[in-house]
Amino acid sequence: MSSSDFATAAGSLARRASLAVQLPLDGPSARDALATVAAAYADSPRPLADLARHRDLRADMQAAGAQMDREFARSLADVDSVFGDLECAVGALDRGCAALREHVNEALRCTAAAADHAALLADERRELAARHALASGFVERFARVARVDKEEEEEENTTPDRNSDIDASAALVSELDALARQRNECQPLMAVAAQPAVRSLLDDVSAREDAAYAALLRWALREIHTLARDSPEPSARLRIALARLAPRTALFQSAIDEIASVRRDAVARSFVSALVRGGPGGVPRPIEAHAGDPQRYVGDMLAWVHQACASERDLFDSLLSSPASGHSSANSSSLSNAAALAAALDGVARPLEIRVDQTTAELRAPAALHRIARLLDFYRDLFSSVFSADASAPSSSALTLVISGLCESTDSRLRSALDLLVDTAVADLESALSPTLEPPQSLSALLSVISDILFVQTDDPTASAADPINHTVVSALERILAAAHDLATAASLSSSSTSPALHLAAYEQSIFELNVLSAIAEPTASFEFLEEWHVHCVNLEAELVHALSAQLVDILKQKSQLPFDHHQIVPDNLPKLLESFNNMLKTAADLDVSRLVVRLQSQQLARTVSLQAIETFVTQYELLHNAIIQSTSSDDAAIHNLLLAPETVSTLL
Repeated sequence: MSSSDFATAAGSLARRASLAVQLPLDGPSARDALATVAAAYADSPRPLADLARHRDLRADMQAAGAQMDREFARSLADVDSVFGDLECAVGALDRGCAALREHVNEALRCTAAAADHAALLADERRELAARHALASGFVERFARVARVDKEEEEEENTTPDRNSDIDASAALVSELDALARQRNECQPLMAVAAQPAVRSLLDDVSAREDAAYAALLRWALREIHTLARDSPEPSARLRIALARLAPRTALFQSAIDEIASVRRDAVARSFVSALVRGGPGGVPRPIEAHAGDPQRYVGDMLAWVHQACASERDLFDSLLSSPASGHSSANSSSLSNAAALAAALDGVARPLEIRVDQTTAELRAPAALHRIARLLDFYRDLFSSVFSADASAPSSSALTLVISGLCESTDSRLRSALDLLVDTAVADLESALSPTLEPPQSLSALLSVISDILFVQTDDPTASAADPINHTVVSALERILAAAHDLATAASLSSSSTSPALHLAAYEQSIFELNVLSAIAEPTASFEFLEEWHVHCVNLEAELVHALSAQLVDILKQKSQLPFDHHQIVPDNLPKLLESFNNMLKTAADLDVSRLVVRLQSQQLARTVSLQAIETFVTQYELLHNAIIQSTSSDDAAIHNLLLAPETVSTLL
């Protein structure tokens, strides 16, 4: 067996022996192994001898292991010598590397200045490249502007057509965008330091922008003339052009004024066509077909103008809205645009004024004039609010001025018509001073017209007590009452008048005034906005009723011939006077109050006046009755028999 084989076997046995020795004896595997060994030795004929050999083998194995350890240590001595040589070689190599590092550091110190100079050159080269790129960009942009200028010159020298206009508008808008970008790019350069070259570029950009805006305005003015038709649809290109012109106020206002001028002519043509031709195919009918109905005629014209106003406002909103968002620009709510909208409708002002003025001039009915006046007032306020950007500022457009003038002229004609009716009624009041004391028919006609006017006021939700027409109506009625009072007063004083019909007693004057007042107050009592006038009429009626009652009492006292003045009681004449008074009461003719007030038109007033006069007369008679009893003795049987009790007098009256 070679030494290597022996070493291998010894190592294997040594490992197994070591495992057997290290194995714990109380474990189940150890107990099983010992049991197996015991069983093996139990079967042997010489168990003790086998156990001894086993122990000797173990000792031999331990000795062999120790021998192998000594041999391994001797082998490591050779390895240690080899590693010592290797360490010497590594030390030599390290010393060579240190020397090499010193040489490299020396080389770096020698080339550092050259490297720094190379880095500076590289940075300068990159900066020059950036400047070159920036300069190339500016050259490219300004070369494009020059090309656009050339295209504009060619456009001015050639006859424009539709396609070239479209291309020109797109090119101008694109160029304005490019110029805006150039301006934005130049601004940071100006913020760094004073740059004469950049300032020159900005001046050039400004000049180019002015030229581009002027060219865009010329294009927009040509495009605006496409709106000279009924219900035009503005193109998106025109809306874009107006949006781009908005920052330039003067140019934008020129475009808006041109739109207003074009639309003014178009709306005027459409209005005249609606008046005389009507709609397509005659539907709707021409407005002048209803000229026989003044209110409808005027209302249809104003309604057409209102509809045209709404259409024009929608057109302006569409023109001034952004094509992308659809929202109106800030300029659309400015005063200039409100004025442009008003200017677009100025063309209908003159035709409308002529026709409405002719219509109202031919009218004689105050109620119809009042309806037209209310209609004109409504549309005047409506158009004023539409044309004014500030609702508190009055509009000065031609249309609103014309409608305001028509309102004033119609109101003037209405007042003139009412004054004519009042003059007629006042002139006819003298003829009413007949035995019947009835108001004239002309007064009934005037009151019928006033009632119609007041009913129009009632139906108008915007009417109020402060409306001028209410003051006009009240003034007309007060004039009638004043004329009736003056005429009745004059008639009562003219005892020597050549016309007996003009002479009135005092109570007849009151009856006449009450008849006129009743005729006036009853038709106007139901209108709430004439409440003050109604209160005035009630107070005046109470005064006249009281005066008439007092006048009737005086008549009764005069006809009775009784000495109501207690100082005039003469016992000698008293029986004759009492007998005469009793006869008058029995005949019920001379002392019948109802016969005196029979000419009152109001039966209720007649009863009220009669009862009040009788009560007053009976009260005074009671005072006379008491005075007679006190002034005569109980022996005057004739007087006491003729003297009637106040209750009896009240019953007989």
